[in-house]
Amino acid sequence: MAVLGGLLLRRDPLTLIDHVVREHHRLAYVRLGSEHVYLLSHPDLVHELFVTRGRQLRKGRALERIRLLLGDGLLTSEGERHRAQRRLIQPALHGDRLATYLPVMVATARRYDRRWRDGSEIDMAREMSTLTLEVVGRALFGSDLTDIADPVASALGTLLDGSPRHLLPGIDLLLRVRTPAQARLMRAVDTLDRIVREVIARRRAAPAGTDLLATLLTQIDDDTLVRDEAMTLLLAGHETTATALTWTWWLLAKHPEVAAWLHEELDQVHLGHQGPDHTGCSGATDQQATNLATRAGPPAAVTRPGPSALLDRLPRTRAVLAEAMRLRPPSWILGRRTLCDVELDGWTLPAGSLCVASQWALHRDPRFWSEPESFQPQRWLTPDGHFDESAPGQPRAAYLPFGLGARICVGLAFAWTEGTLVLATLARRWAPTPVPGQVVTPRPAVTLRPSAMRMVLRART
Repeated sequence: MAVLGGLLLRRDPLTLIDHVVREHHRLAYVRLGSEHVYLLSHPDLVHELFVTRGRQLRKGRALERIRLLLGDGLLTSEGERHRAQRRLIQPALHGDRLATYLPVMVATARRYDRRWRDGSEIDMAREMSTLTLEVVGRALFGSDLTDIADPVASALGTLLDGSPRHLLPGIDLLLRVRTPAQARLMRAVDTLDRIVREVIARRRAAPAGTDLLATLLTQIDDDTLVRDEAMTLLLAGHETTATALTWTWWLLAKHPEVAAWLHEELDQVHLGHQGPDHTGCSGATDQQATNLATRAGPPAAVTRPGPSALLDRLPRTRAVLAEAMRLRPPSWILGRRTLCDVELDGWTLPAGSLCVASQWALHRDPRFWSEPESFQPQRWLTPDGHFDESAPGQPRAAYLPFGLGARICVGLAFAWTEGTLVLATLARRWAPTPVPGQVVTPRPAVTLRPSAMRMVLRART
């Protein structure tokens, strides 16, 4: 299977993955240098390996390489350390704590709603990145990070643009060779390291609080470990959500009938006070931002709803986001290494093998999805109009935008909530359109970023 080697060596890994899956419906193998590489293309095998046999695996090549930036944070750690970190961080991203972030999510989106101007041109990817970075800063770090948004975006772009090269076999040796590209990479790492350490120092000097960074500072004595966790939260906490939202705007612009379907919901379900200019933000406070109310609903009945109650009022918005993450999954590939020989589907996967599953392929496979290339958010709704992640009828592990198993994204609930509320807040008044003549293609790096995303803001009439 020489073609599979091209997954790491060529610039079009998505096409190559599609080719491999068409030719090998369950499992493909290639010897790539010293690497044994297996591509799993059936959800039953993905679930068996990543979930049932999860303790026989460790992180894959991408997470091994990104340790250069993230250190020993939650995303890159292993074993008992990983489990301890997860126990520390997970409560801050779920349940009652998650409910306290709702005002921040909506109020931040409203600030963008107020500053957007009809007819102006924006870089939507950069806009969503700065927005989600603001949310992470205020919600998880107890800090205003707007002043670092540009340097973070620039440094992160340098890292992600070069990330496919960092997955190649033998890269450990190549990273020791000083080249212009390597110098740019190390400058980007140094920039992000300096920024994060400054954010930590800023938070340490501020009054005590209940935000996640304050918790880390009280629970972890080692400043380097705090830095590693903060770096992970800063980057992983905003990049994937920003990418998902960026692709969502593009897909809505390409499918006006879906946008109209979404607008029907948003015209009936309001986030807080509706001002006379119909922006949905005039005079609204952060408390009002959490009061999700229909025109007919009594205010007292919807004061400070929890995340589940809030999202239940927005089934179409959730469906649009779910479908966007199906067609353009921000996390497009998963990798793990086997710790021991593993028997899978009649094959023996030797210890140390690299096992890969691609959300890009699984989410678009016609064996598991009807009309898989079509943007059809309605597939995520039950006959009575409720959002249900199992509504399309796909097998388990055929849809995994946030991964699965023991390393499933710890911020899954945070990301779902933020993405839904930001989209609901902004799409109520705005219908951006791509700049004419622009070619937008997915760029598979650590995340599935668009090649470009210049859009013209159009206010709904």
